[in-house]
Amino acid sequence: MSHHKWAAALLILHGASSLAASPPSAADFAGAWNVTAHFAEGSTSAVLTLTSVDGKIKGSSAGLDTRSGFALAYDGTLEHGRLHLTVAIAPSSVNTVGELTLEIKGGSLQGTGTLYRVPVTLTGEKPDDKPHTPKTYDYVPTHYYTNLSGANPPALRIAPGDTVRTSTIDANGIDEHGQWAGMPGNTQTGPFYVEGAMPGDTLVVHLNRVRVNQTRAMMVCWGLSPNALPAGTPPEAPGQCGFGWTLDSTAGIARLAEPSARLKNFTVPLKPMLGTIGVAPPASQSISASDLGNYGGNLDYNRIVEGTTLYLPVYRAGALLTMGDAHALQGDGEITGQGLETSMAVEFTVGLTKGTTLGQPWAEDDEYVMVSGIGNSLGEALQSATGGMVRWLRDRYKLDMTDVAKVLGSSIQYDVAEIVDPRPHVVARLRKDLLAKIQPP
Repeated sequence: MSHHKWAAALLILHGASSLAASPPSAADFAGAWNVTAHFAEGSTSAVLTLTSVDGKIKGSSAGLDTRSGFALAYDGTLEHGRLHLTVAIAPSSVNTVGELTLEIKGGSLQGTGTLYRVPVTLTGEKPDDKPHTPKTYDYVPTHYYTNLSGANPPALRIAPGDTVRTSTIDANGIDEHGQWAGMPGNTQTGPFYVEGAMPGDTLVVHLNRVRVNQTRAMMVCWGLSPNALPAGTPPEAPGQCGFGWTLDSTAGIARLAEPSARLKNFTVPLKPMLGTIGVAPPASQSISASDLGNYGGNLDYNRIVEGTTLYLPVYRAGALLTMGDAHALQGDGEITGQGLETSMAVEFTVGLTKGTTLGQPWAEDDEYVMVSGIGNSLGEALQSATGGMVRWLRDRYKLDMTDVAKVLGSSIQYDVAEIVDPRPHVVARLRKDLLAKIQPP
């Protein structure tokens, strides 16, 4: 090759190299980023939206402190491909709380700085808007958790539209073979990280299949919870305490393994359900799987069965869905403290509703829309359930409060789902055939 050709080739290579090495522009930083702030004591997630106008970069996000408190505003400048941001409490840009320096590496947002004078590392990804072909995963659990927490590493990463076939062990940590598989305490399968799920979204979980996968169940028999009885009811020691049940999936019934003489013919129909299903709670909280709240958890609602779709607020990146504490059957309120505790084969499909949430769990099946209310008393739980149903109706049908009162006053139903766990759970229900008579907005 001639000297001139070598020179031309080198010039082309140099130009290509310079082009490849060109620093990110303001346009590259602009848009929505799903970010997580990592502190020594935990992490929290939010959507960070950046805009570029007349050479100035501004942004906003929900709170990035470990309690997800104050919404934040950002002002920044771009220097040599690095974005320097001053962070303040929104809506004002006066109350400065920190500074961040961010870069784009491999399409990801990365950086460090301080928030509230606490060192922080920030990572982020732009939402993936590419078409996704749904996949089906067979997940065999090898590790279980007895808490719901954003610190628990994902067992499997899935995307909206994907289906998972898996299993749960019972609340005591025993698997379908009668062997210990995990610690007792409403032992959870998961967590499942749902790509693109961020705080402010709603995770959709459709339960395709919930079936008992063994022939035994256990239920404590030390008596009824005082919460279900009048104050001052004297305790009575249980008699024969045969707390095992035999499950007959073919006949669809359960019978006592060691019945008393009067209950030797007592059988009950199976209605398999998931007692615990939920997402990671807000900020850096770690909450026992025996507890419940607006993140779900130990709901113990006996209509969370095969065919039900559950809607859960998202509080952490990926949602981190877990499930367990399966019951072959449970009466309303779980008034003995347990249902027929057993293991379960489960298949579910996930979806995601972006940018909107009811702020509490709700569900639907072929017949009903159901809104969960959780409080420190049955009264508070009922008020929460009613308030959630009011918001659900107003959001979807744009009804005024007069029309809402007519619908609920004539047709609302309540279930006492749970009274023995840390907080009572009441569910407000409306029939879908009645909802179909409301004119759409």
